[in-house]
Formats: sequence, C-alpha cells, structure tokens
Amino acid sequence: MKYLKKIFVASTTLLTIACTNSPKHASIEGKIENLPSSITEVVLRTKDNVKNIKIENGVFKDTINIDGEFAYFQIGNQGKTLFLNKNTNLEINVDVNDFHKSIRYSGNGKKVNNYLLKRELITQDVFEKLDSINSLDKTAFDAYINTMVQKIEDLLKNHSDIDPLVNKTEKENLTVFIENLNNQYNTVNGIDASLQKGDTSPVFDYENYKGGSTKLSDLKGNYVYIDVWATWCPPCIAEIPFLKKLETKFHKKNIKFVSISVDNPNLKDKWKSMIKDKDMGGIQLFSNGDNNFMEAYQITGIPRFILLDTEGNIVSANAPRPSSDQIHTLLKNLP
Repeated sequence: MKYLKKIFVASTTLLTIACTNSPKHASIEGKIENLPSSITEVVLRTKDNVKNIKIENGVFKDTINIDGEFAYFQIGNQGKTLFLNKNTNLEINVDVNDFHKSIRYSGNGKKVNNYLLKRELITQDVFEKLDSINSLDKTAFDAYINTMVQKIEDLLKNHSDIDPLVNKTEKENLTVFIENLNNQYNTVNGIDASLQKGDTSPVFDYENYKGGSTKLSDLKGNYVYIDVWATWCPPCIAEIPFLKKLETKFHKKNIKFVSISVDNPNLKDKWKSMIKDKDMGGIQLFSNGDNNFMEAYQITGIPRFILLDTEGNIVSANAPRPSSDQIHTLLKNLP
C-alpha cells in the first residue's frame, strides 16, 4: 500500500534520499535517563542498514556511513526519525520515561531534527484527534485541515535553510497527508465509500502470534473487534492499555478481539517483542506485507478499528477507539 508508506504518521515513516557514492559518516552520541536494564543498545535504522550502538552507563556514541538520509533512532519500543548527513555531529539527550516530550538535540544537525520534532507535534495532534476530526461537518473539517496545513507551511518557512532534500520531501508528503486525511474522512462519512454497514466484510488470513494462521471465517459466530495497528505508531501504542481493559470487561461476551499488525515484514521480531513486553491479549496477527485487507477498507491512517457481527458483516467500518466511551456503549448493546 504505497500511500501508507508515505503518510505523515506521528513517528514519521522512513524516507530515503539518494546518497553519494563515496563513504561519508555522521556522528551521533547522547545520554539516556531512566534506561531499563533490559535495554543495552540504541538501534539506528536506515534503508540499507541496521546499526546497534552499545549503551554504557546511559551513554552511547558512534558513527554511521550516511550522507543525506532519514534514519530511525530507536530505544526499546520508542523512537524518532532523524535526518543525517556527512556534517552531522548530533547529540541526543532523552528520558525514556517521557521519551517524546523530553528528547533534545544539540550540535551539528540540531536545526533540521528540531524541525522534524516540531512538525511531528502538529501531525501527532491530528492523529490523537482523528475520531473527533472525522465527526466534523465538511465545512469545519476543511477549516481544520487548512489550519493544520498552514502551521506546517509556516514551520517550513521558518526553517527555510534546512537541507533542501528535507524541504522537498516534507512538501511532497504534506500533499499525500492531506489526500489521505480527505480520503479517510470521505470513507468514515460514507462519501464515495465502497463498504457500508451490513456489507460482507473483506477477509484476512494472517500469521498468528501463538502459531499457525487465523482467517476471518475461523471467528464466525462471534462479534469481531479489529484493531489495525503497527509498532511504529505512537497513537496505536497509546490505545493498547485501553484495549486490554476492554477485553477484560467484555470477556464473557461473544466478542473476539483481533489486532492486525501492518508492520513491514522486517519488523516481525519487534512485533513479537512488543506483544510479549506489553502482555497483549486477544488474537495477535501479522499481515507480513499483505495490504489487501487495508486496501479493501481504504485505510489511510492507523490505528483503525472495525466491528463485525457474528456472520462477518460490517457493524462499523470505522468503530470507536478503545479509549472512547462510545465503544463501551456499542459493545454492551450488542445482541
């Protein structure tokens, strides 16, 4: 699903910029506070490389052969997108107990990466409010989108001297982001939507965390509440505690809770680790690069929740989130 790879997710999808042929190196170092003893390395992911940087007494330092690429900086299950080039000598300080708010950059490369932090705050706000945004009337929705776009465009203007490749990529992805938000709004509100309440749901057949595979027909006779998510998506992760509470509350009702990970295939180990670390229940499935289910539901942003009836028909193609009061009412009133 090409557009999903380009969407402005709160954590920002990895984007690749062409490199020069000669070896170039960027340097990153920093200090991590409140680091769990189980985490001993910082992970730095680029298009062609995954580098593990050893942490000693909360401090890390290393170089990477890179010149003009986005890279994903990760500590445990939390991370940020960085832009690195041959002149980068970036210092990163962060408290893992408040990762996203505490992270600070200094040194060469701080300006472009501080831009990415500030832009992420804007798009993060969009994803956290997505349900309420989609419930707006069309005039109010358009006004909200225009305000958000203006904030990002103003932010770019105030950082006009950042790397031109970043500037170009951000503008291109802003266009895609707006298109995806509009598509999702239209789907949720039945505008040009192909799937409606009562329609037979598209099917899936995905790898099960506990072994084997699970397909939708296996769950016939139960209501099915589906969570489409990914390990790199902060709003998705924020819903996990609420989803666990929802499962506990309705464990006696004939409802199957299904989580479908749309992570890239190379993140399967991370998916397995997060399920274990967060003690996630329900039926945990891995799409392994198969986006047919997402495309059938026109999913342009995650997390996305779907509720099906006992025959596999759609109750809601865009169901309330676990953190909302509405989902409790909806599940409680199921026959």
